[in-house]
Amino acid sequence: MVNSGRGPNRQARCPGRTGHPAERGAAVFIVVMVLTLLTAVGLFAVRSASLADVAAGYDREGAQAALVAEYAISASAAYLANDPGTVVKGYLASIAVAPQPCQSNAMPGPFPPAKPWPGCYRLELTELQSSFGKTGESVFAPANLSGSPSGSTSSLNANETTNATFVVEVTDLAKTGVPAEGDDAKVSTVLMTLTAISQVRPAAACAASLSAPTAGQQMMRAMSSTKSTLL
Repeated sequence: MVNSGRGPNRQARCPGRTGHPAERGAAVFIVVMVLTLLTAVGLFAVRSASLADVAAGYDREGAQAALVAEYAISASAAYLANDPGTVVKGYLASIAVAPQPCQSNAMPGPFPPAKPWPGCYRLELTELQSSFGKTGESVFAPANLSGSPSGSTSSLNANETTNATFVVEVTDLAKTGVPAEGDDAKVSTVLMTLTAISQVRPAAACAASLSAPTAGQQMMRAMSSTKSTLL
């Protein structure tokens, strides 16, 4: 056997490639960043949905409060058409005897302001309820479900978790100078301004602490006329 002088044939092998530590760290960083961004997007979506629900609730309360204010104007006008004596007497007393803390014509500074006091009569929900009760009715429908919070009503929503209230401020009361049609000369047509301030609020919060963390409030103003012998 002839030896060519070469060593035994051996197959050259390349060692397996191993990643550099800096490359592995960059990959981990990218993965963490992607997970963080996905988490942030998810939290933002959940928060946006929650805010949309809250905004829809506030919008509903505002719409309900506007309807309650319109209803208060209509109920007050009907009350004045039947018996304006209490309101007219209270308005006249507010000028010289008992000033009323009304918002629609409030004077700057401490209450009561200097005389002459601005005339105003606060037509409360309780007074209208007393008038409604004479015919067996109520201003707002009472709760029908068992366990509903105190003061809740079925007039606003089916689950009876909402409370509604209002006050109507009667201002700018004056004779028009036009005799009331069909009456004697002692009866005058009286013109006045009605300002309704309404609130819609959670009934459970009102029943627990007499206050509510949130409330929808609206104001509405209208002119009304009636007949009276007191002016």
